Amino acid sequence: FEKAHLPGAISLPLLNNEQRHIIGTVYKKEGRQSAVLKGFELVGPEFHGKIKYVLEEAKGKPVFLYCWRGGMRSNIMAWLLQMAGLKVFLLEGGYKSFRHWVLKQLNRPLKILILGGKTGSGKTDLLKMMRSRGEQTIDLEQLASHKGSAFGLLGMPPQPMQEHFENLLGMEMHLLNETEIVWLENESRGIGKLIIPNTLFERMRLAKVVELEVSHRERMDRILKEYCIFPKESLAEHTRRIERRLGGQHMKAALAFLEEDQMEKWLEIILGYYDKTYAFSNEKRDQSQIHSLSFSWNEVESGLEKDRKSVV
Repeated sequence: FEKAHLPGAISLPLLNNEQRHIIGTVYKKEGRQSAVLKGFELVGPEFHGKIKYVLEEAKGKPVFLYCWRGGMRSNIMAWLLQMAGLKVFLLEGGYKSFRHWVLKQLNRPLKILILGGKTGSGKTDLLKMMRSRGEQTIDLEQLASHKGSAFGLLGMPPQPMQEHFENLLGMEMHLLNETEIVWLENESRGIGKLIIPNTLFERMRLAKVVELEVSHRERMDRILKEYCIFPKESLAEHTRRIERRLGGQHMKAALAFLEEDQMEKWLEIILGYYDKTYAFSNEKRDQSQIHSLSFSWNEVESGLEKDRKSVV
């Protein structure tokens, strides 16, 4: 469950790790019937507490239940919960069948368009606004709990494990209409410790890009507003993470500016590095697929219209 699960699920294991080990040992030595009896001996006294917990959580609503393969454990719990008066649905084939379904969703032939732009352009905020206006979007950074840079963990909840990230993404992709455009942000393959699935990433790299051209000053202001709420110690720690790419001299200067509360000078150094990195990544794309769009957050409404019309 910690590695991955159905999004929204609550963990209620019928057996803990020690009990599973005991039953497994009995099964190997004495066979299935003895293992089943041992299982009931170990967990039977706990049934009352488990049923009470589910009743409190369900609040009279139907229960959707699954285990690893859709076998004995989920069937036992389904029987118990039905006896307690709950309507129960079992996932046929268990988590393994769900996982197989997720992998199919990740291969759906979606009509992808990419929203690009240098760091601070506001791509994520724009995607959210587009979604509120009825556009189909996938916010990979939200699903990954990471903003996609060395500073991407600041202010975000812990990242999910890779498999669960894919589960969340599969659920999102399932809801999309294949005949309509889907917007995604221009991302590198890795988002923090997570990797965009290869099939999706390859399609993203081949898709048309709407490249936001936002002024340097506007980008600076947006980044300062977003990141200067964090302690200098945290900003310094994350600055050190890009020392190898930033260069020792630039890093020392950036840290000195941080210490002196000269945030704009600190950001100028950091932004210089990210702009070069972004430009290098874009050079690997088919340049005929990149459509530049002058955009200002002072004129958001007209910008959204231009955004939609520039490619569609």
